[in-house]
Amino acid sequence: MTLVQLRRLRPPPAAETSLAPAGAGSMLVDPQARQVKYLRVSLTDRCNFRCTYCMPEAGIDHRPRAELLTLEEIGLVVRAFARWGVERVRLTGGEPTVRQGLCDLVADLSDIPLAADPQRRVAVVMTTNGSRLSELAAPLQAAGLGELTVSLDSLDPARFTAITRRGDLSQVLAGLDAAKAAGFTNIKINTVAVRGFNDDELGPIALWAWEQGHVPRFIEVMPMSGGQLFIPGELMPAAEIRARIAAAASADLVADAGEGVRGLGPATYWRVRGGRWSGQRVGVIAAMTENFCASCNRLRIGSTGQLHNCLARDDTGDLRSALRPYDPARLASQVRAVLGHKQPGHEFHIDGRGGPAKAMISIGG
Repeated sequence: MTLVQLRRLRPPPAAETSLAPAGAGSMLVDPQARQVKYLRVSLTDRCNFRCTYCMPEAGIDHRPRAELLTLEEIGLVVRAFARWGVERVRLTGGEPTVRQGLCDLVADLSDIPLAADPQRRVAVVMTTNGSRLSELAAPLQAAGLGELTVSLDSLDPARFTAITRRGDLSQVLAGLDAAKAAGFTNIKINTVAVRGFNDDELGPIALWAWEQGHVPRFIEVMPMSGGQLFIPGELMPAAEIRARIAAAASADLVADAGEGVRGLGPATYWRVRGGRWSGQRVGVIAAMTENFCASCNRLRIGSTGQLHNCLARDDTGDLRSALRPYDPARLASQVRAVLGHKQPGHEFHIDGRGGPAKAMISIGG
């Protein structure tokens, strides 16, 4: 499907307006008065890696391809969310780069105007394992992709292969080089911190990322898949992660108040104060020990059109039924019904209880 074909399938603006139900142009606000400005869209439940914290060893039951939202349907949904105030869309998977038509989709989505300022466009960003960036970085940048986040849990080739069950570290590093060459800046490096596996690498990963011009971010392990992937003792609390980074930098970390302590997503950002690395940023995503539920501004759409109001809960709403055929009134009703059940917070527990049955790969984090 080419970009021209995608654009031909869009309803004209006048038609969208005439079909919109009463109140469809209003912002999306949950029962806790949190406004939704950020949408995560999973393009596929397939991935060319099998990361141990993301996918059960036995794998998952992949949905038939006919059940996946088409590129046109994704475009319709994102346009609706943009009219309701969403400003940022993150493409995820599984692994989004294995989805055919990705560059055309990015070009289509990055042309969507913001409700608050039609002269500006929705920010389209992506999280990837980096394995296909060598070939895709330049086309994605040309298509309008604004930012990249790359998952990288070890700089040791053997460890990297062990945690991904099949990944090639050199391939990912080459992809990062290609992304820099294509013009991507401030690439975020996501590392899941696992005690006993890569805890001795947190400092080195941060220093390496800063040398490369990237922003390192460290993530606490979470009890997804009903807790079956959660191993007691592997959790590294955010405070300990920050201590490791500060020690590696031989300096203090201070809250990054210059751009707001919390970013547009779930990460809390800190800056190095003093020493060689002074001014460098590091992010921590601490769902377990410093949860960020009070500032949640996100909804998630699974690859088959299921709308998730929380990563940590299994309650969903079906958007695909409102797209086949396209029914904007039903779509608005489904979205607001799901949003109306968004809870104040998750129920993760330090011992691994309280997680959802869904696997991380099924929703893209």
